[in-house]
Amino acid sequence: MSIEQISNDPDPRVSVVMAVNRMDAFLASAVESILNQTFRNFEFIIIVDASCPGLMDRILELGNGDKRIKILIARLGGGLAFSLNLGINEARGEYVARMDGDDISRPDRLQIQVQYMDENPDVAVLGCGEQFIDANSENIKRKVASYQSSEQIRRMLPYKNTLPHPALVFRKSALLEVHGYQYGHYSEDHEMFIRMARNPAVKFHNLKNVLYEYRRHASQITHPDNMKKAYAEISGFLFTEFLFTHSPKYIFGMFVVHPWVRKTRLALRKWLWKSDL
Repeated sequence: MSIEQISNDPDPRVSVVMAVNRMDAFLASAVESILNQTFRNFEFIIIVDASCPGLMDRILELGNGDKRIKILIARLGGGLAFSLNLGINEARGEYVARMDGDDISRPDRLQIQVQYMDENPDVAVLGCGEQFIDANSENIKRKVASYQSSEQIRRMLPYKNTLPHPALVFRKSALLEVHGYQYGHYSEDHEMFIRMARNPAVKFHNLKNVLYEYRRHASQITHPDNMKKAYAEISGFLFTEFLFTHSPKYIFGMFVVHPWVRKTRLALRKWLWKSDL
């Protein structure tokens, strides 16, 4: 089922895809941050979990009649990967931009990312810099390793996902070529990037510009308490890739992403960062 408010532009350049499965205090700012973009030629596809009563009505209220909004109802319980694929299938834009329902896109995010993609037709996946915020929208001081070039990003993929999933813009054709998301509720993005990287022609890039505010809070699935579940998935994907490529770096990656190793690295990073202050 879908509820669509037909856009005045029959051919939006960008399809913003956001899957929502709960109604919380962060949803309003997320929706408003997209509707207030300086780049205007987009459609906003919001996939709503049918099991959350009142969620669709709340989004319609937040949309306030904006004709760029299209709501899809997910009834099959397929999780995030299913919902995102549903949104991609309905997308009419040349570019697909991701968004999460608890984050904030800065006003010039789409303008800057679309311009870069237009000027660099060889880039298939484009990220940007992120500012971490807490549940109160206060900035979190956190150093994040920066990987801009496709070579750097590819080199890190067996060990770390350096592409900020909800802040990405894809060429829709690149998503269709790999058949979209296939597995997982914790690492569906990392797994898809690994499959994309099998094609040496696929280029990734991260802009230095901070265009996205990524919220950390206790109820999100990427919270550190979910590390074990995430590891169970991504280690399986890495082993699968080892069987495909026979590259030992994926076996080493299974060790690097282990929760104990990650917690040790995070603790060491915090200690080093405090030492530099």
